[in-house]
Amino acid sequence: MVWAPVREWEAILDSVVQDQSGTALDGARDLVESLCLLAERLTEGALASVMLLDGEGVLRLFAAPSVPEAARERLDGLRPGPESGSCGNAVLCNDSVFVSQTLRDPRWAGLRDLAEEFTLLACWSTPIRNSYGNVLGTFALSSFTERAPNREQVRLLESIAAVIADVLFQEERDGRDRCFAAALRAIDEGVLLTDAEQRVVYANPAFLRLSGYELAEILGKNCRFLQGPDTDPATRQSLHDALAEGRVFHGDILNYRQDGTPFWNALNISPVRDAQGHITHFVSVQRDVTLSRRTEQELRLSAQAFETQEGILITDAQRRIVKVNQAFTRVTGYTLEEVRGLTPAILQSGNQDADFYEAMWREIEREGAWQGEIWNRRKNGEVYPEFLSITAVQDGNGQVSHYIGHFFDISYHKAREATLERLARHDPLTDLLNRRALDEELLRAQRRADAQERLLAVVMLDLDDFKPINDRYGHDQGDALLVLVAQRLRDHLRRSDAIARLGGDEFVLMLEDLRQLDELEPILDKLQRALCQPYRLRDGVEVQIGVSMGVSIYPFSAQGNLDELLREADQALFAAKQQKGQRLRPWSFWEPPQSARRLYPLRERFRTQGVEAWFQPVWDQQSGRVVGIEALARLRGDDGSVLAPGEFLPQLQETDIFDLTNQILEQSLTALTALDDLDPELWVSVNLDPQLIGITCLKCVQQMLQGQRIAPQRIVFELLESGDFLDRRLAQDHLLDLKAIGVRLALDDIGSGYSSLLRLKELPIDKIKLDQSFVRGLEERPGDLHFVEALLELSSSLNVELVAEGVETAAIRDAVAVAGVRYLQGYAIARPMPLDALRNFLVSGCEPLRQSGPRSLLGIYAEQMSEHAVLRKALRQSWTILDLPSLRDPQNCPTYRDICRLPDADAQRILAVYRDYHEAIAAFADTDARHWMQRVAELERQHRRLSDALLDAIRTASATSSQ
Repeated sequence: MVWAPVREWEAILDSVVQDQSGTALDGARDLVESLCLLAERLTEGALASVMLLDGEGVLRLFAAPSVPEAARERLDGLRPGPESGSCGNAVLCNDSVFVSQTLRDPRWAGLRDLAEEFTLLACWSTPIRNSYGNVLGTFALSSFTERAPNREQVRLLESIAAVIADVLFQEERDGRDRCFAAALRAIDEGVLLTDAEQRVVYANPAFLRLSGYELAEILGKNCRFLQGPDTDPATRQSLHDALAEGRVFHGDILNYRQDGTPFWNALNISPVRDAQGHITHFVSVQRDVTLSRRTEQELRLSAQAFETQEGILITDAQRRIVKVNQAFTRVTGYTLEEVRGLTPAILQSGNQDADFYEAMWREIEREGAWQGEIWNRRKNGEVYPEFLSITAVQDGNGQVSHYIGHFFDISYHKAREATLERLARHDPLTDLLNRRALDEELLRAQRRADAQERLLAVVMLDLDDFKPINDRYGHDQGDALLVLVAQRLRDHLRRSDAIARLGGDEFVLMLEDLRQLDELEPILDKLQRALCQPYRLRDGVEVQIGVSMGVSIYPFSAQGNLDELLREADQALFAAKQQKGQRLRPWSFWEPPQSARRLYPLRERFRTQGVEAWFQPVWDQQSGRVVGIEALARLRGDDGSVLAPGEFLPQLQETDIFDLTNQILEQSLTALTALDDLDPELWVSVNLDPQLIGITCLKCVQQMLQGQRIAPQRIVFELLESGDFLDRRLAQDHLLDLKAIGVRLALDDIGSGYSSLLRLKELPIDKIKLDQSFVRGLEERPGDLHFVEALLELSSSLNVELVAEGVETAAIRDAVAVAGVRYLQGYAIARPMPLDALRNFLVSGCEPLRQSGPRSLLGIYAEQMSEHAVLRKALRQSWTILDLPSLRDPQNCPTYRDICRLPDADAQRILAVYRDYHEAIAAFADTDARHWMQRVAELERQHRRLSDALLDAIRTASATSSQ
């Protein structure tokens, strides 16, 4: 706290000892304003105000010397009430009201705009009462920071309020004297009054507590009695000169209490002059600042510690940066001015995802601290590793006030670790993998081959006649040759292929992602030609070598044993070297390629007999008929059984997939021609892997359409997600080329990932197909209907058609149709069938599918959800368009009649809740603006009750049917 200047003390004294002109109340105003200024000086960052009740019970602003004029006008005429701020509530409850957060406290709801405009973040108010205890007004302190008053500040508020009451409502001068004396007794700062010769004539209780003296001990003494042996002579002389010259003195001085203990005293001494300007007294305000000086010293030490070699970052409770040290700037490149007010997210590199940061902050909230390694980004864009420690700092109330982060750059340590790790895994001469790393990479390559159904070739490679070169030109030249061989291997293999050196002139190659053995021989031939080109060594030496290679193929050999795989490759290498004089090629295989036929019988069956196209109808809910079909591949087994794609596709290779698509498309065109007499507008959709889209695909489609009399618009290609193909510019160009032919495009499995949703606006799509997992599980997860409705709105806004796959039951069909999805596909419509069965279905099997209105609990749930969404929208936009009185009777609503068709037990329980829901709707007819939000909340509560009742009935029905 900072004490008021002497001129304000003089104003207070003058108001007590001199008569004021004007009325008593007007004369008191100056004194009250002086007391306000005094309170402001005693409470840093606060504005004082006094408000008095008029005859109509309205608070009128009496004194607020530091409050802006605009705020004064807003405050004047405040009517006490529960939302009228601290002062209005203090009058209302006749008690002190301390609000520490005006922007969130409901008692400030009526003055929130005032608090925001003038940054009044806290306000403490206490009543001004007369001698009978009646409230006459309020005295308040408003703060620019969020805080609650401490004990001393509460005493200050209550004491000044009492003094103001005496000043304003005591008519006699001695009453004012008592008020002033009461103020001096109440304040916590010591006040010492001396005569012109600096002899003590008065000391308030706070001074006596501060010094340890009794009043009788010091009356008449010179005020220098507080000084002692360690009091600074320069400060003592400065004080003497100021008093001798009649100047104000401000400063800290080392004084001594009555028991001899030293303390630092903050002095504020001012001369008091009479009407002629002669000094009659000195007024001294004194405060013990020993603790604050010690704190300042500790802060200086902390500031020195703050500037360490570690980066330090301090944020407030909202994680906004308030302080960084020079090491932070040195590591990150950001200065304090650049990051102040921002969050540490500015440093995020993207290497950690949102789940990482959520887990980190959960631990900080739970444990109060976190530490670990993290990757951040410097101002120049460089990503670097750091070791970070974060600690939460709490205030006196146990609430988090700040977070402190300590970190140091561990780039050097990481680089050193990487170097050591590389030395442990790499051959020091060629920098290729060593035997230890080879074992690890071979295991990972085997797992990838299993997962992708691809072949893995392990090639053992040896240099022919390397020993004579080593013997002739020396080991240094031999090592140089090995380095050059290693570099040629890197240059002519893919980055995904691993290369290792086992020792001497022996190398191991792991060639992955092979679809068939035919792909391997061109790779080996390219390697052989590259390695047999001449090598230029030091000193102009030029040499040429040959190579021998042994090849083992996984999974054709070794039965999954990695050591055995290497042994078989080594034996094949030995066989290649043995036949060096007679061989046509420098490599030898361990296992013949015919073993593939034993491992993949369905692949061979596909290649010999092809697939059949079966068709699943797509139902148009609006027109009540089948408008399209999806072509699905089926393979006949040896026993005549029909195999679904999931059973045989994993055994096919990429070239097989291309052939399969051609066969299905050709059979689909034939099917449309055969069904033209039933529906010449029927369309067919064919699944298309985006990886197949290219020039060859476009030509095939064009050639097939030219040979048929089918309009291209009746062909729909369903695009399956495959890697990042749909994100590439070339892919979009090919899709546009397909569109130019006239065919339509659909994006399959929408909702299975965010990526497909993000592509919708970029791709030339005509249809989207909702992922089956959302539709098929609606009976177990009715809440997924919200997602279905959201996708329906999205498709409508993009002007594309939405098809719901996975409509497996009548209840699901009921719900999806009620939700507004027009096109349905699934077992509830029809199972996939061959062409002859499809024709019969189109002729006679569609009638049972035509229905109106929901017939199931799930359908009624969807209907009620949709109707409530419409109601909520109407209430937001213009509730007057609703016929609210008629909605009081639920029988006017179609949903009521649908519920009545349910079994009696379900219907009665749901109808009871449904009537309460309609009562909540009808209540809006009698609602004014003040109760609007309460009505909305009640309506939402009744809607939740109705939804819960329907969901309970759905779950009960599901449990009963499963028993």
